[in-house]
Parts: sequence; C-alpha cells; structure tokens
Amino acid sequence: MTHDYDGIGSIEDLHAQACDETGLDAFGGDDHLEGLRVLLDSFAREADLTPHGRVIARKMILSALRGRLISEAAFARHPEHVDVAIERPIFMCGLTRTGTTALHRLLSADPAHQGVEMWLAEAPQPRPARETWPENKDFQRADAFYRARQANEADLMKVHFMGAEEVEECWRLLQQTLLSTSFDTVAYVPSYTEWLAKQDWTDTYARYKKNLQLIGMNDPDRRWVLKSPSHVFAIDEIMNVFPDALIVRTFRDPHTSMASTFSLAEQGGHDMSKAFDRKAIGRTQLDLWARGNANFREARARYNPDQFVDVDYRDFVADPIGTVEQIYDRFSLQFSDEARRAVGAAHEASLADHRRPSHTYSLEDFGITAAEVDAKFATA
Repeated sequence: MTHDYDGIGSIEDLHAQACDETGLDAFGGDDHLEGLRVLLDSFAREADLTPHGRVIARKMILSALRGRLISEAAFARHPEHVDVAIERPIFMCGLTRTGTTALHRLLSADPAHQGVEMWLAEAPQPRPARETWPENKDFQRADAFYRARQANEADLMKVHFMGAEEVEECWRLLQQTLLSTSFDTVAYVPSYTEWLAKQDWTDTYARYKKNLQLIGMNDPDRRWVLKSPSHVFAIDEIMNVFPDALIVRTFRDPHTSMASTFSLAEQGGHDMSKAFDRKAIGRTQLDLWARGNANFREARARYNPDQFVDVDYRDFVADPIGTVEQIYDRFSLQFSDEARRAVGAAHEASLADHRRPSHTYSLEDFGITAAEVDAKFATA
C-alpha cells in the first residue's frame, strides 16, 4: 500500500521519480530507508508544511536520491576509484556563521588543493578538465539553476553565495544516506532531529569517502579541503574513516554567530514550514548547534592535538591571508608562491559587490536572550 506523506509523496513514489529522472535504478543498498521514513513522518506530523514547503521538501529528498543513484552508477563505471588515496584531508569544522565558507574557499584556491564543487556534489563523477564543464549536461543543469537563484535570491546570496562552479559545503554527499542537518535547519522536524542525534555516521562517512575518491580520480595528488558545519557532530566518525584528517575549527562570539545562524535559517527555509517560526528557529537552532559544539569539544580531546588548529573569526577578518599561512604552518604544509597568489586572488574576488555580506540580525528577533546563549555555550 502506498502512503501519501502530506503531499511530498511516498517512499515508493520518490524512488520511482528519482529513477525516472536519472534513468538509473540501483540505490546501492537500503541504508537510507530508515532516515527517509523518519523524515517523511516528521514532515507529515510536525512541520506543518506550506504548499510551497511540500514542493521544496520533495525536491530536497529527490536531490539526495538522485545523487545516490548517480554515485552508484559512477562507482560501477569506475571501480578503480577505490584505489585513490586520500591523505591528510583538511576538514573545516566550525559552527555556522563563523567564517568557514570564506576560509574554505581561500584554502581551496591553492592549486595543490581541491574542494567539492557544487555541481559535482549534486552529480558525483570524476572531475573533468575545467574547460570542458560548459559542455557537461550535469554542469549545465546546475549552472542554470544557481544563476536563477543568484538573480532571484540576491539577499540570500549575499549571506551565502552559491554557484555551480563554487567549492561548497559537502552536506549533499552526506545527504545520500538521509543523515543530514540540512533538513532540520529549514523546517521544524523534531522527531527527525532526535533520531539523527542518536545515529552513528560511520557508514555515511565511508560512502562520503567513496564519493571523494570518485570525484578526485583525475586529481589524486591534490589535497582535499572539505567543509560542513555538520562535521562537528561526527569527529569520531571522521577520524575513523580519515585517521590522518586535519581539523580546522573556526570560532566566533556565539551571541553573534547564533543570531546570524537564526537569520540564515529563516531565509533558507523559504517559509516552507509554518511550525518553523522565529521562536522555533531560535529554540531549535540554538539547541542543535550548542549540542554540536559540545560534541566537538568532547571528541577532540580523544585525538592528537597536532591534528587540530583553532581560528578566531576576528583574526581571520583582520588578516585572511595571514590566517591561511598560519594554518599551513600549523600542519607543516608548504605555502608556495603559487598558492599565495591564488589565495590572494580568491580573497579579492570574494570582495565583489554581489558577494559582499548584507545581513542584519539579533537574538531577540528569535526569542532568545544573551543569557540563554551563554548557558548553552558556557565552555565554548
């Protein structure tokens, strides 16, 4: 029997559409099904989705399922991907709104490094030569989509600029198992949030590694630079799958970073969940990221301190290039003249008007006091 989940569609229906859209039918196991069931149930019972919200929720789930299908097909076409070594990858593990995006893009600008470009996160495949991207149908589709968003959502783009060719957060790869904070940062889904908090992400990061090996097949000698705020929830799993990982933790006054996070969640949610009002955003996002911060702090103590470096947001803003150089020094990496020029050029490009932040926010707008933030981040 097929069940309708508040207009989003049943598991069978979602699977069928993802298969129709890709022409593929191998999902590579069923480790995504439990998360999908919990998420659909939470969307139906708790989120109070708007009609527009149901459309967005369906698109988000379909994106994860399409990515999984595309990855599985590419794994089969390129079985040699499993032999690609990933050595000393850099993980950006700061909380939201602490400078991770800007720092990630500067580190990724080094020609000796690589990040996950948006279009490849959505359609994983061996990264082709840059000059061929305009001929690639997957790139064309992503490029058209994000150019439309840049035109139609200019305010959001100034808070977090997105483009098909940009290195981006890697949560889309993690999302293939339906374990992702991407859902509970845009809608009120407390049952899913509670379920997610109890999960072991090891298999998710093992699949994530396979995708990195696949995407980086043509660039095996370039170091990975990876970023997602959700990494703070999975330090043990990251270290299990990538034991030589290098962790960059950015931090910022939590009064400011949390207020900015609330505002971003409001904009990113596109009014899709009526239950995700300002008070719900403040309460759920403060709880979520305070828990992530505590998890990071506890897990970090179990590993070699030489694999971690802390970056104060104020220091980064004051001297972006100097901050990058300090990270290289900490991890004994070579900051070549070529790298310095590339990082400097990337920093200059980030100052363009269409990327310049234009963002106002306050804790009080979301029903949260400074004292509540202090209590949650007492030992940040």
